Amino acid sequence: MDLRDEFREAARKRAVPEDAIEWWLQLARPVLELHTRCEGPVVGYFGGKPALPEGVDWPAGMTYLAKLDLSAIPAGSHDINLPSDGHLLFFSEPDITPEAEVIYVPAGTPVTERELEEDSYHKECERFPLYGVRGWDLPFDREDSAIDIGESRYDEEVFSDIKWYLTGDNDTLATIGGYTDRATGGGEHGLKSPEEETLLGYLFVDERLGGEGFCRDGTMVGWILDNEDLAGRRFDRARTVSDFNG
Repeated sequence: MDLRDEFREAARKRAVPEDAIEWWLQLARPVLELHTRCEGPVVGYFGGKPALPEGVDWPAGMTYLAKLDLSAIPAGSHDINLPSDGHLLFFSEPDITPEAEVIYVPAGTPVTERELEEDSYHKECERFPLYGVRGWDLPFDREDSAIDIGESRYDEEVFSDIKWYLTGDNDTLATIGGYTDRATGGGEHGLKSPEEETLLGYLFVDERLGGEGFCRDGTMVGWILDNEDLAGRRFDRARTVSDFNG
């Protein structure tokens, strides 16, 4: 079910007026969801070996997690300022609250597939395709959004409570775009300012997928970029946000 429809259904059960529901839904943002199985196009791969340009090192102490093919993303599936082609490569420390990096490889750049470096944690993650579909996201608080929807028309704590219980799709392994409030606690998750920063995305990995070091029940790794760095394609300046289950 579309997350907006799920929100409408939950709000109606709580007798929220239709005009108030649609007022809040103005904050809905498209999100690219990466699934392990669905009917969407293949937009990337989890695992395998990273293909890096000459002179670009595999980030020290980090596990290679995924590649996103920017040219394969379905139109309208996010609202952030990404390049139209090239690849994003995602790396993370094998930890329950890791530091992480993202590397942008422009289209046409010569690359070489790198071999795994031996150490006590790393393993080559199983490689499998990631399928992309458009989803939607809503904030807990409208301060999380740069969208101005005017004066309050309803008790906004009700909307926050509804958002908390929305289920989404449990098969979603990663998301691109959206809001930074999907974590359930611990660490820093919000933007310093929604007018100045952008959530690049989240990736969810557990010990089974990423190997020893990641939380057995799941680690959430996210990347946030200053808008000027995003526009300048300086993905190496992304800061990490993270959380874990358990």
